Amino acid sequence: QHLPLPDAVTLQFTTPPFAAIFAVWFAGEKWLPLDMLGAVVCLLGVMLIAHPAWLFGSSSEQDEGDEADQESNLFAIFIALLGAALAGMAYMSVRMIGDKASANVMVLYYGVLSIPIVLFGSRVLLDRWSVWGDGSFTLGDYLLLLMTGFAGYGGQYFTNLGLQRETAATGTLATCTQIVWTYIFELTF
Repeated sequence: QHLPLPDAVTLQFTTPPFAAIFAVWFAGEKWLPLDMLGAVVCLLGVMLIAHPAWLFGSSSEQDEGDEADQESNLFAIFIALLGAALAGMAYMSVRMIGDKASANVMVLYYGVLSIPIVLFGSRVLLDRWSVWGDGSFTLGDYLLLLMTGFAGYGGQYFTNLGLQRETAATGTLATCTQIVWTYIFELTF
């Protein structure tokens, strides 16, 4: 609500540089020059989206309402980048675990840990229990939820398999193909 959806999605694609940096720091992976270049290009793209006043300047016609909106926008950008950094940490963790655990086990643990966190976060952050919607779901809605669950499981499973076999920088960069797949599915469905 404070950040346009395309901007939020684009900011989430900063996960590969975060994953690569964490893998270098904590897992001892090498960061190749091409990986570094990709990280710099990615972060420059974020700068273009964020439009920080210190880089782009601010209009002298801004009133206090616009400044409040800009502060809210910057906070939303910070939250989106924090989410990308935490996702990078999760990907680096999967990379460090490697084939010591099955990709299925890691997906299971993700689900087991996510459910209580979502329930708690819904109550504390939103001050209401709105996890399940308003109860007016149709059969079609339940089928879409089920399909979303299967697709989410498949995506996480194959991402984990890829991270078990490839460096964090390359493995997470492959997740950026979501843009292409989203476009194909949009045209198909």
